[in-house]
Amino acid sequence: MKTRTIRLPYSERHIDAMIPEQYLKSVVEPREIQPLQNPELKIGRALAEPIGSPGLHELAKESSRPCILVSDSTRPTPSGVIASRVVDVLNEAGVKDEEIRIVVATGLHRPCTEEELVERLGKGILGRIQVSNHDAYDASNLVYAGSTTLGTPVWLNRAVAESDLVVSDGYIEPHFFAGYTGGGKNILPGVSGFETVKVNHGAAMIDHPEARAGALHENPVYEDIVEAARIGGLDFSINVTLDNHKRITGVFAGGFEEAHRRGASFLDANVRVEISEADIVVTTNGGFPLDRNLYQAVKGMTVGESTVRKGGVTIIASECRDGVGHPEFRALIEECRSPKEILETVRSPGFFRVD
Repeated sequence: MKTRTIRLPYSERHIDAMIPEQYLKSVVEPREIQPLQNPELKIGRALAEPIGSPGLHELAKESSRPCILVSDSTRPTPSGVIASRVVDVLNEAGVKDEEIRIVVATGLHRPCTEEELVERLGKGILGRIQVSNHDAYDASNLVYAGSTTLGTPVWLNRAVAESDLVVSDGYIEPHFFAGYTGGGKNILPGVSGFETVKVNHGAAMIDHPEARAGALHENPVYEDIVEAARIGGLDFSINVTLDNHKRITGVFAGGFEEAHRRGASFLDANVRVEISEADIVVTTNGGFPLDRNLYQAVKGMTVGESTVRKGGVTIIASECRDGVGHPEFRALIEECRSPKEILETVRSPGFFRVD
């Protein structure tokens, strides 16, 4: 029987799926978007000529306590390149290294290790700038900043709340319930307290029909994140889009709402595809670091869910080097006897567990 070999991103390499051609309905891969030839130069230009905002240099002139939010190790954001250029601009505006704080926007994820921080930011930044992991559970390091229209209490990292200029990095890709990653997500969930994330990531929000990949309009999760980011004082964001080799294909910097929507529109024009249903769908979570645990792999599963026929099968190739994810997530899976029971438990009033 003649087969076709499909290369699937897996960890930091690939694995092969050998599919009998007589059963192969289609292969859907990311469209090739031309990577930027000089992304560092493009980032510099975007900081000077942003979308919907004065340039970062202008904003930094009056700052003495700036804070840079960087993505954690579950994200492929090129934080080192972005943070280095942001620090340069702050220095040029008269801000000293000792006045700058970098906070890793971990959300409810585990803190980055020293090795991961070196990998993400480089020894140069770590040797010059104070860097800390956000801790959503440390009440002593959280400040209440207000409440969103949907009733989400905004508890914010103290270093962020006390800053006079908040700058965030990020990368934009479809997100399975927030519409797209990036934008205000480094505020909520990135540097928010547990009680804040608990509401925004709760079943009532995620159950909404517009809380899905690629949807921003009338998506309550996204709208809540935007409002929390306004309350949290996110002044400037630098978001990038990446190709399937993690190369930068676009830079969208400036006011976090306008720049994020510009980046999302760019992706809409390049990554949306028409697909037909299949009995069996084989998918991935895009390789490392996105496939480092089972919880993150759910994002790849939603691709299968949108494609597979009712009663069909989805197979996902995901390394999960960190295992299931959070102990409470694992406990939920072990305690329930079926996916239906898990869903009923999650939807029960007052229920919330991390991941």
